[in-house]
Amino acid sequence: MSARHLRSLGVAVVVALCLAGCGDESSAPTSPVATPTAAPIDDELPAEQDNGTQGRNPFNNAGHVPPVQACSDALGPTDQSLVIRILPRGPLAPDGALAFTAGACVYLPPGYVESGLRYPVLYLLHGGGGDAADWVTFGGVRTIMDDAIAADAANAAIVVMPDGTDAQWYDSVDGRIKNEQYLFDFLIPYVDRHFRTLAEHAGRAIDGLSNGGYGAMLLAAKRPDRFVAAGGMSSNLAALSLSGLGSAALAPAYRHGNLPVDLAGNLDGVDLVLDIGTLCVSDRVIDNCLTWQFEQAFVPANRQFENRITAIRAPDDGVFDYRETEGSHAWRWWTLWMRERHLPFLLARLTDPRPSSSPLAPAPSRPGFRYRSIAAQFSVWGYDVRIERAVREFLDLSAVRADGFTIQGSGQATIRTAPLYKRGGRYTVSAAGGVDQPVVADAEGRLTFTVDLGPSHEHEQYSPQANALEAVGDYWTVRSVVIVET
Repeated sequence: MSARHLRSLGVAVVVALCLAGCGDESSAPTSPVATPTAAPIDDELPAEQDNGTQGRNPFNNAGHVPPVQACSDALGPTDQSLVIRILPRGPLAPDGALAFTAGACVYLPPGYVESGLRYPVLYLLHGGGGDAADWVTFGGVRTIMDDAIAADAANAAIVVMPDGTDAQWYDSVDGRIKNEQYLFDFLIPYVDRHFRTLAEHAGRAIDGLSNGGYGAMLLAAKRPDRFVAAGGMSSNLAALSLSGLGSAALAPAYRHGNLPVDLAGNLDGVDLVLDIGTLCVSDRVIDNCLTWQFEQAFVPANRQFENRITAIRAPDDGVFDYRETEGSHAWRWWTLWMRERHLPFLLARLTDPRPSSSPLAPAPSRPGFRYRSIAAQFSVWGYDVRIERAVREFLDLSAVRADGFTIQGSGQATIRTAPLYKRGGRYTVSAAGGVDQPVVADAEGRLTFTVDLGPSHEHEQYSPQANALEAVGDYWTVRSVVIVET
């Protein structure tokens, strides 16, 4: 946390916020105690680039407080919670403009200033037309969190509420919006550098409403190694009206690559909680079920997602708590669901606060994981993958273990494994239909090798041309990769 954004809190608070160790100036803390560096990272925007000056919430504009005002607590008693505003830098669009909406609101639990503890973090996403202050202004997150912590001090957590550029929680196909990149490459590292966080798998959860529920499921599916749990309320899981994902004709694979139902297997290891309103009872006398009727547009995709998760998830893949209940597309329900269901679910899975001197958990691994992505390169569960091909399509990994895995796609895939091997050890990597490769583990115990998946396909997946070729058969190249110490 920089002095610029905490100037109103006073110098003493700036020092206290980082007492016993904020994160260091790398992309994530390397130790539980801050390590000063000679050249701190310039990771904050100037105040004049703060976009949080006008409320955009379509559900209750009359009661909206713009983020700059809603998230600007002055210094009070140190045993009270704070809601402050941060301005992390982020990615740029092709024309050089910001590819995200600047500014996020942050809830700090009572006692944060002087506790010296590290805390888990809940990332909380707003819905369509909203902004970073929605969960403060309408959602009552401060009261909900304060009450949970008063009931049990182990519930203390930091809550980060970013602005999702009108709740478009993805990287758009044209590069004008890069909210996925913003969250993973800028916001999370910023939070871990500037706050006393538990920067580990069990130290993060993500939740959201409407488009934000879609975003929570999508982002958890993109990086399941970053979140121990994820939730969604009234979730727009079909990405209805999210035109930035491209059309079914012009970018079919891009759209499928950003739909939670198509990435359901990626969510193994992440506990999930979803609520959707399918009954209208009390709302009959509130708005004649108008917000309930709006909610029904999202029900089919929630059911499709529920069916998919139920069909593929084994008992050890994680908890899936799906509920269709009375409710509608309104804050009166989202606040209730957060207080009674989602927050207890998420806090039960997040690690408890602990002293800054306690070591952070090592990077997580998940033997036997499966993962799919249309990205040209990705990282997950300690593996780094880069694929060279001419079109957008899924690359599928399955049964990934130290002794090998199965891979499906086309083109040339370069794999850098998790650190599972003896440093300097010699191994042979065999892939059915390919050439055996001798590989030496690097200083981290990782192996790097290439898998030949044949010539790149010429048509984007899900296009009419690709569908016709796939229907004939023998479309995908599948390799069984075996890794043996020699």
